[in-house]
Amino acid sequence: MSEETIREVAVPKQNAPEAAVAAAPPDYFGFIPNYANSPLPTVVGGVVRPGTGMRKFVDTLPGVGPVKANDLGNYLPVAVPDTITYPGSDYYEIGIQQYSQQFHKDLPATRLRGYKQLNNGTDASGHNTVAPPPRPYFGGPLIYARRNRPIRIKLVNQLPTGAAGNLFLPVDITLAGAGTGPLNNTELYKQNRAVVHLHGSETQWISDGTPLQWFTPAGEVTSYPKGASYANVPDMPDPGAGAVTLYFPMQQSARMMWFHDHTEATTHLTPYSGQIGLLLLQDPVERQLVTDGVVPAEEIPLLIQDKTFVPDPAQLAAEDPTWDTANWGGKGSLWMPHVYMPNQNPYNETGANPMGRWDYGPWFWPPFTGIQQGPVPNPYYDPVTRPWEPPVQPGTPLPTITPEAFMDTPVVNGCAYPTLQVEPKAYRFRILNACNDRALNLQLYHAASNGTMWKPDGTLNDGAAGEVPMVEACPNPAFPPTWPTDGREGGVPAPSAVGPDWIQIGNEGGLLPEVAVIPPQPINYEYDRRSITVLNVSDHSLLIGPAERADVIVDFSTVAPGSTLILYNDAPAPMPAYDTRYDYYTGDPDQTDAGGAPTTQPGYGPNTRTIMQIRVVGPPAARYNLALLRTRLPQAYGQSQPKPIVPEKAYNAAFGTNSTNHYVAIQDTTITYVPLGGTTPVTLDLQPKAIVEEFDPVYGRMMPTLGVELPKTSAFIQTTIPLAYIDPPTEILYMSNLATPVGSTGDGTQIWKITHNGVDTHFVHFHYFNVQLVNRVGWDGAYKPPDANEVGWKETVRMNPLEDCIVAMRPALPTNLPFKIGDSVRLLDPTQVPGTTNGFTQIDPQTGDPATVTNVPYNFGWEYVWHCHMVDHEDFDMMRPMVIRVSPAPPTNLTATANAGSTTVPPAIVLTWTNPAGLPAATQVLVQRSTNSLFTTGLTAFTAAAGATSFTDSTAVPGTTYFYRVRRENSASYSGWSNTASAVLALTAPTNLTATQPSGSPVRVALTWINRSYSTSVELQRATNTTFTTGLTTVTLAANATSYTDTTVVAGTTYYYRVRTVYLGVGSPWSNTATIAVGSPPAAPTNLAGTAVAVTGGTATVNLTWQEAATSVVTSFVLQRATNVAFTANLATFTLAGTARSYSDTGRARSTTYYYRIQAVNSSGSSAFSGIIAVTTPA
Repeated sequence: MSEETIREVAVPKQNAPEAAVAAAPPDYFGFIPNYANSPLPTVVGGVVRPGTGMRKFVDTLPGVGPVKANDLGNYLPVAVPDTITYPGSDYYEIGIQQYSQQFHKDLPATRLRGYKQLNNGTDASGHNTVAPPPRPYFGGPLIYARRNRPIRIKLVNQLPTGAAGNLFLPVDITLAGAGTGPLNNTELYKQNRAVVHLHGSETQWISDGTPLQWFTPAGEVTSYPKGASYANVPDMPDPGAGAVTLYFPMQQSARMMWFHDHTEATTHLTPYSGQIGLLLLQDPVERQLVTDGVVPAEEIPLLIQDKTFVPDPAQLAAEDPTWDTANWGGKGSLWMPHVYMPNQNPYNETGANPMGRWDYGPWFWPPFTGIQQGPVPNPYYDPVTRPWEPPVQPGTPLPTITPEAFMDTPVVNGCAYPTLQVEPKAYRFRILNACNDRALNLQLYHAASNGTMWKPDGTLNDGAAGEVPMVEACPNPAFPPTWPTDGREGGVPAPSAVGPDWIQIGNEGGLLPEVAVIPPQPINYEYDRRSITVLNVSDHSLLIGPAERADVIVDFSTVAPGSTLILYNDAPAPMPAYDTRYDYYTGDPDQTDAGGAPTTQPGYGPNTRTIMQIRVVGPPAARYNLALLRTRLPQAYGQSQPKPIVPEKAYNAAFGTNSTNHYVAIQDTTITYVPLGGTTPVTLDLQPKAIVEEFDPVYGRMMPTLGVELPKTSAFIQTTIPLAYIDPPTEILYMSNLATPVGSTGDGTQIWKITHNGVDTHFVHFHYFNVQLVNRVGWDGAYKPPDANEVGWKETVRMNPLEDCIVAMRPALPTNLPFKIGDSVRLLDPTQVPGTTNGFTQIDPQTGDPATVTNVPYNFGWEYVWHCHMVDHEDFDMMRPMVIRVSPAPPTNLTATANAGSTTVPPAIVLTWTNPAGLPAATQVLVQRSTNSLFTTGLTAFTAAAGATSFTDSTAVPGTTYFYRVRRENSASYSGWSNTASAVLALTAPTNLTATQPSGSPVRVALTWINRSYSTSVELQRATNTTFTTGLTTVTLAANATSYTDTTVVAGTTYYYRVRTVYLGVGSPWSNTATIAVGSPPAAPTNLAGTAVAVTGGTATVNLTWQEAATSVVTSFVLQRATNVAFTANLATFTLAGTARSYSDTGRARSTTYYYRIQAVNSSGSSAFSGIIAVTTPA
């Protein structure tokens, strides 16, 4: 298999199984557009053949819930939360599944991927008995949320695995994240990867759904089962393989949100494939407006996409013969452009390619040189039979992503060209533009006829009932002054046919500070040739780009019952320099010679102008009270929305202020103003950002990017630095305290000045936070204030060519989060090997000077992104990482020192470290201790004060090696760990152990010693050998004991003693060994005898003798004498030498009886007394 290297990663060419296309390559310069349309009607003799094409307005709009299912059985299912599993939260288990749904009765069912609730919801009695629908439905489930009630989700990827898991749309494997990964040059990332991003949710980065948080289904065989930023919610159980847990605090004000897949490199395909759903967040302020009748209670979501459906084989062969029906699907399947058709043909007489759609870098001025994969030989080149074919053609990949994908069929809530019946009263519409790239300029007009459009047999009865009356776009004094007069083909809607105004009360950032009444207005352009922004869009109606939302009220009470209205769109595609081939309307020119569609027939598609038919039926209600809304809406805004960052007039009614506008001029680099709640002016630097439209350095395809604008430019310094998604972040923010004014200490407010160096209007989306659109300003200095529906808060902002767009942002932390998280740390480009420089912009974005950028791990903090939400731009690198620093910086220089202590001071390990200065601040320090260097065993945690730089661990067990690391924490996050330090406590052995045998009985040994360590007990061991292996006994003594008497010794035995202190169950080393041989008392003397003799002087002498066993050791004898046998009368005791065997007791009285007994004595004790003898002295 041949290969080519993309970003130093080998990527299989299109003949790999995963990138299979039709055998014949596309012809870039022939008469085939390589661009399909949805099924076209067959016209014979000017009449449409029944059963062909797609009829408009034959199916009803799918509503909310099964009771509002349309005629095809489709509806938006409402998710029912489990409120039991996580008290205080709404819990959903949602599966991502592959399924089919019929979008139109003239189409077969279309293969899709979408979301389905899996778990039962909680019923009114508090039991989980509410079963979800049996299958997914396009646009569902619709989730209703309440402010300050968190939502928890277990998202399960249930898509097919293996080859069946390949997406049924053309995947460009040359995009980073869709091709090969860092492990080898053949294995592709799987096409069943998924991740969900909830638009407008201020949630921690782990649940934001950024492009690298994807995961594959369980059971998928892959070396890449999850993305580099994949993470789960810490306080929820591990969901296992093929799933992820998500947490959304839901602390914003009421608004319409939506969720969709955000997988790297396939976001232009996966929401288009059906991975899209809605969420309506409610709050008490907004609900009170409904309760009070200020806002209509009946609301209708409108999820609008443009799609193209694969036509029948004959039409497909004529329009897109390389479409791979085997892998991507046949008629009724979703179609996506996949061939890069160049606008240029430098080899023909015009230099242009009639079928071309996008500029090609090598053939554009200035030529984009140095691309890796330039033009290649054209297999259709034949100067004789095909002279229009050039010798070379673009070497772009097959299939390829294209700069935009503008489709030909509007789909609303999963139904193509729906019809809606309403009563003549006010309704609330929640509108989402979910198109890939197409902007919508929505207007309501009366249809050209109120008749019945279709006959019962399905043939056209009255085509005018599906059309808007049109007039020439020429000057007419009867027309409104903003009505187009440029002579555009097809004309413009007749001013006399205008329907109800849009009464806009909110956008994607929630309620507006003032009511925006938006009348029908066809797109108009700047025609002042003195303006630098000439031909930009000037006038419009409800103009919403991809991802933008509109919360609008329509008062149908002003419409006569029986009337038919048309929801109409005429936004150019692309905007503003539109391509007429993407503007489909009835009677449009036949553009097949330029690769476009034939003329659209009345009543049929393709038609991107007439989106929905609305029929007004029933008795009229009272007129809607717009005056009351004008009073109440500013009050509601002030009660539920944060204050503006930059004060402007539009917010005065909401906050009772008297502010003036503070617009940024084109030359400004700072902005100065007094913030709301402040008293003194603050000056903020304008952060220079840029939109750059260049070419792909690998293949030369058009590629818009984001970047930075250099602070100062000259003839030698280029103005802007385009940056890739993989380049190091240049957008680094900090959280703010919204209770304090802008500019307070530690405030994280930033104001960006985004310069647009291109030709397309882009719709730039910010993850995590909303922004305030301060103003736009043309490069010629002309101020462009925000539209009435752009004040307040925005998360997706329209950015026009040759204008600077000034947006203010002030991210803030959700409160009372139930867990803390760390930072996202990953390689700059996880799809490449570490250390490579391939694909990185080797420029210092601060100076424009050359710099070396390598693929290294980077701390992205709380990782988010900002990007164009024209998703074909987004996937082709018009996206940049965005870092919000929430966690404090990690401590450094950790040391661990063992302190042995003393007999009165316990031993401990003393830690010291350095806390870095600066924000974000810490609220505490966490100390972690483990018994291994991986911190997987024996984990113990301690906390210290935020400013602590030392900690004493007095619970450390001596003799164990402990490993320590520390991190700084605040209420929501924590830093990375410091370096690891280790230490082990060693106790000191007791000293001076002595053993002595006290005299006397019982036989015993007295021991004394000196302790050297703190103790919780003392252990004394005795043995009969020096190795303490025989006759071992252990005695546990009280803490700090220093003596002991052993009374269990046996005379005649030699004993060995040792002692140690014990602390927390661990003993110190043993003391010295004390040895003692224990002696026995002597035997009792025997044969005690005595004779008495008289001596002169009237006294007598008693001569005593005795015997002692030869084996006895005698140090002395104790002889006792008494005058009674009990030895209680006249007792006398004599100590005699141990060698004595006789004794003469002199000076005894005559005629007296004396009693005697004797005992032997040595150091081991005394013997028993001998027998008693009686001796009577002579008279």
